[in-house]
Amino acid sequence: MSIHSKAFAAALLAALLACPAAAMTEGRTAQGEAWISGGIGSSELELLDKQRGDFSLRILTAAKGSGAYLADALVKVTDAAGRTVLETRADGPWLYVNLRQGDYRVLVTYKSESRQQATRIHANDRHEMFFYFDEAVERLPKGEKG
Repeated sequence: MSIHSKAFAAALLAALLACPAAAMTEGRTAQGEAWISGGIGSSELELLDKQRGDFSLRILTAAKGSGAYLADALVKVTDAAGRTVLETRADGPWLYVNLRQGDYRVLVTYKSESRQQATRIHANDRHEMFFYFDEAVERLPKGEKG
């Protein structure tokens, strides 16, 4: 490997380490509607907060007791006929999804624990669902960083 190749490889590695990987993902439901998942770190939370009014349903996964955010939950949304509208692994504690008018069931599984809730979406609705799991996660005291 030449000196130039080594320098380029070192510079590339430094650049990759300096930029944290974005965990947010987005896609389309089986109905063709948009969804987005993320919320790890303040920049992702700010981005999601700007989009909160654009989605009919916002889903949060958190630890029971502490309220600490949990990521990597499996989320499955089915319509009134039992058809799967969305099935994805959330890349953060928040998953925002646009749903058409109708009745839906939301099943969230974190590790081996599952929770289910139902909702009815009307025109221009904005719903939030909170799913809490028995996960021993401590919150940092306010003002401290991990």
